[in-house]
Amino acid sequence: MKIPLNDFQRRYAQHRITFFTDVLSLELAESLRRTSLACAENQKKQAGIIDVLCGLFLQDREEITRHFRGDLAAVVSQNFPVHRFGREGLVPKAMLEGLASESGESSFSFSLNYSDDVLRLLWLGQKLANAVGKKPSLTDVVAAVALNREWMDELSRCGLTPSRKLADFDQEVRAVVFHATPHTGKDWPREIDFELDEGIRSPYRLEVSTPSGPFQPVRSARVKLNGNESLTFHGRKNQLPSWT
Repeated sequence: MKIPLNDFQRRYAQHRITFFTDVLSLELAESLRRTSLACAENQKKQAGIIDVLCGLFLQDREEITRHFRGDLAAVVSQNFPVHRFGREGLVPKAMLEGLASESGESSFSFSLNYSDDVLRLLWLGQKLANAVGKKPSLTDVVAAVALNREWMDELSRCGLTPSRKLADFDQEVRAVVFHATPHTGKDWPREIDFELDEGIRSPYRLEVSTPSGPFQPVRSARVKLNGNESLTFHGRKNQLPSWT
């Protein structure tokens, strides 16, 4: 269960972000400034996970685009209709307009207000960076997002997914109910059965690959999957399997 921060914890975390140099690198601090300014100019009271990702994109669009599939530019435009790249993105629009006017006078203030999830994200990015002896960068925050299922789901709802395959222990190891490495030698069993734990329920997914190297691969096999599907495997060495 996720316990929300109290007001003192939240204020202290934002104080650390603003006045301490160990939490953020310069580029990440600039990115958060962009995020906060964009939130203020678009009448958002608090920055969330998507807002921070948009701020990363405004800071370095080429770098952040490399790590996601989806239309990041469209997400930024939808989330922040008013936004600017470059140095202008660090200066309030009212100030830019004031400097361009004859009077040259303007005033604009905005607060740094981040959700609890954003604060947790920043500290997680800091932890990842500190582990290898550096301050957190933009990519450390991207990596930290990938470690939280809820944050990744939030990005997915906006049409954004990682550009690379991410390791997932639960899906790749804990979800395995049976594994075997059969060969065609006479001493290897031709039939392999296994019993399911009562807590494991169908339907099941079958994955088969033919080995490389000096081993003789299985040429064909019949598999009963989900109780009523009889599949025949056909494969040759170093080729993907096919099923009929």
